[in-house]
Amino acid sequence: MKSTFEKEPPVAHASHRWEENEHCLHYDYNGKPLLSIFIPEGAKPYYREASNGNIQSSPFVQQIYVALDKPALVKVNIHLSKEALNMRPQRAVKGQAILGQIGKPLLKGVNGIYDVFQDLLIDWHGAGWSWTKSRLEQNETGDWQAELEVQGGLQPWIVNLRMQYYRRHLQFEHHRPWQWRPNVQPITGWSSWEAFAQRVTGKDIEKTAAFLDTHFKPYGLNVMQIDDGFQSEHIPPTKGGSVADAWIQTNHRFPDGHDGLISSIKGRGFRAGIWSSAMVTNREFVEANREYFECDSSGDPLYGQWIFNVLKTDPKTLAEQVAPLYRGLKDKGYSYFKTDQIRHFLYDGLHKAVNDGLLSNEEASASLRNYLQCAREQIGEDSFFLACWGVLTEAAGIVDACRIAGDSNPSWSAICKQMVETARWYHTQRILYLNDPDYICVRTEEAWGQSLLSLVSLTGGLLMISDNTELYDKDRIHSIQRCIPSLATTTGETGQLDMTFPLDLSLPQLGDRQMDDAFAYALLGLNAEPRETNATGSLWAIHFDLPFRRWCVAGRFAVVPLMETVLELEALALAPDDAYHAFDFWKQRYLGKKTGSIALDALELGHCQIVGLCKAENRPQLIGSSRHVSMDAVSVADERWEDGRLLLDLRGVPGTTEHYWISVPSSYGYENCSGIGIVIAVEDSDSEDSRLLKLSIRWEEEQGKADLGFS
Repeated sequence: MKSTFEKEPPVAHASHRWEENEHCLHYDYNGKPLLSIFIPEGAKPYYREASNGNIQSSPFVQQIYVALDKPALVKVNIHLSKEALNMRPQRAVKGQAILGQIGKPLLKGVNGIYDVFQDLLIDWHGAGWSWTKSRLEQNETGDWQAELEVQGGLQPWIVNLRMQYYRRHLQFEHHRPWQWRPNVQPITGWSSWEAFAQRVTGKDIEKTAAFLDTHFKPYGLNVMQIDDGFQSEHIPPTKGGSVADAWIQTNHRFPDGHDGLISSIKGRGFRAGIWSSAMVTNREFVEANREYFECDSSGDPLYGQWIFNVLKTDPKTLAEQVAPLYRGLKDKGYSYFKTDQIRHFLYDGLHKAVNDGLLSNEEASASLRNYLQCAREQIGEDSFFLACWGVLTEAAGIVDACRIAGDSNPSWSAICKQMVETARWYHTQRILYLNDPDYICVRTEEAWGQSLLSLVSLTGGLLMISDNTELYDKDRIHSIQRCIPSLATTTGETGQLDMTFPLDLSLPQLGDRQMDDAFAYALLGLNAEPRETNATGSLWAIHFDLPFRRWCVAGRFAVVPLMETVLELEALALAPDDAYHAFDFWKQRYLGKKTGSIALDALELGHCQIVGLCKAENRPQLIGSSRHVSMDAVSVADERWEDGRLLLDLRGVPGTTEHYWISVPSSYGYENCSGIGIVIAVEDSDSEDSRLLKLSIRWEEEQGKADLGFS
């Protein structure tokens, strides 16, 4: 999507000016205000007045400091563009939860702001500080701003400005958010690959579409993607044809062609997705059309593992071989495109030519980028574009999503990889792309599938299930329904890529359903002794800041067996002095009111615990839900407290029943309830910390209203 912020931010100092009448130190950047630091009357500030200092190299960092001659409280305003986030300026360390966010929360102790359109990271250190408000606020021009207070004094408050942060500091050189932003809409769907592999048929798609329509579409699944198996056996099918022929002409298992596929998918109301690959496999075509292919040092067409024969990306080849492929599939009615083998195209193909001195590294990267750009131009900005696989810097600024993990399957080693790679790459989530951990195989051990579904949904990943739906029992259907749709979660932390654990450790493989602790630890390069309380990628905190409600969901995932632990709430970026109602989602159990810390369960390998934490208020309030693992960013459209009544606007699936838990302080008495579009049954119970109402709500219509009266 084209950005509305087209001016490239300079890699240059923010300029300072002192306004005596305001007693304020201002910093301006890119032609606009950036920082306003208000110094109390009677305090003398000390600050850097010129571009001296030693942090002047590339990637560029401007360090600002402010000190006072005596202790005083300093107010600071941060002025931002039309897209900004509170962001921890480093990755989670041991004992900290990985942070995600929906909305614009300002989180306890999270000492950074990322201005998305300007690719500017602002972080601060040194002096004590706190937010003055709970969320970023938007001004009359649509720009965002934040306010904090700093404990000024002789100890300096240090501010770092990292210009073009993702582009230069993290080396995603094609990331230019001031020109273009990916379409990072939540994606929830089904793919044919792990269900049927290359044996997939048109009948399989038709039958699966009917199942998905009944069981998952009402809950938010809206994409069906055909994977490898529909195309011709050889690419292209004949010596005299073109590459596009292999993809536009379906094989004998699809006698009705793409028209039949589109009819099966769109006829059920799903968005139609299609897989294709950059590979060329027909050697006769290659020999007859050498001008389209890169050559090796012997002058023969370049061959690479998985990619087979390596296309050139000059204008003629792109126009005659690549553009017709994507334009043809777009014209058939597909709007979701997955392009595979691009990592092999670059590293197993083009870089063989680099090794032989036939291409430079820059030319190889440009060639891959040319291929992706051609595809994007043909499918248009209104289509969704997934690059597979590898988080390639060349894909930034072109694709909407990147696959971040290896090939999935139902084994623990594959599922564990999906979970830890979700953690490793989380700093790119909805900044560079939508992260795709690959397909979720829910046919695996029930607890493993439930954990991966929970993690991908909460962290906002591209959620594609991929099984033969005949393998889904009642419990697996229920787990999927509780985790769809995937959420629009954005990363709440950034920093360098964590390379302290292996990507894909080759170990003796056990059976799909067999696993011992030693093997599980070895997958992550860990020693099984001592046992872990929180291992890499196991602890998450997703913060929800909606206009009507604010809460946190803590997720603990046993990527190795995890010991019981007492977790400090500060590790979740929550205020330790506040009280929070804690509710366990999968056990559907109230855990009580927690201050300072929370006790979490020991977890067997592959199991998870999902706990909602709502700040306790002195009134009846919603604290838990059965509908969605987010508890509940999906079915609750509004929550209001008006004149002794709790009012809920709800969305649901007609004919189904969900449960909602309301905490009622002892100073209130429950009186009555009524519903519109829903039927409500109420169970009243007491707990150690609070009186609870359990609402069992049956939907008669998709939209419903609940009205609960208290005295």
